[in-house]
Amino acid sequence: MQKLSLTGSTKHAADDQLRGLSVLFLDGDEVFIDNGAIHGKSRLETGVKFVQNRAEVPNGRTVLGLWITLHRFPEGQGFYGVQPFELFLDKEAQVGYKNLVEQVKGMEKAVRGEVNLAGVPQAARQKIVEYLQKVRPDLWQHAQPAFLEAMTSLGD
Repeated sequence: MQKLSLTGSTKHAADDQLRGLSVLFLDGDEVFIDNGAIHGKSRLETGVKFVQNRAEVPNGRTVLGLWITLHRFPEGQGFYGVQPFELFLDKEAQVGYKNLVEQVKGMEKAVRGEVNLAGVPQAARQKIVEYLQKVRPDLWQHAQPAFLEAMTSLGD
């Protein structure tokens, strides 16, 4: 008898390419895409027990995450929506805090093309801009104007 594979894959497979919805992290000086975060399975989240109260994370560090979406414009595919979120992690203690409700709301807004980088410092934006321009200059070139303006504005 032949065994049918109805679920496709038994392991979560997340490549690090920009898709319709992607997650970009800024962890210290490192900028990277980890689409496993869409399902709460990024390399940062693996092995971490998430708690309900940020105060329960003894020596946490803040990691900036961005939901980034793409859209096909008449000129070509480009960056569309962006919404920030934070992870507060203590990898050594394997504990962390994230506001899942706010993350889901931010993801939905990014999918709708809403752009918000309020609270994201200019230095962080610059690192993200450099990364996105290097990884996919074509998507940067065709980004919606609100995305470009938010990424390159001088305000925090």
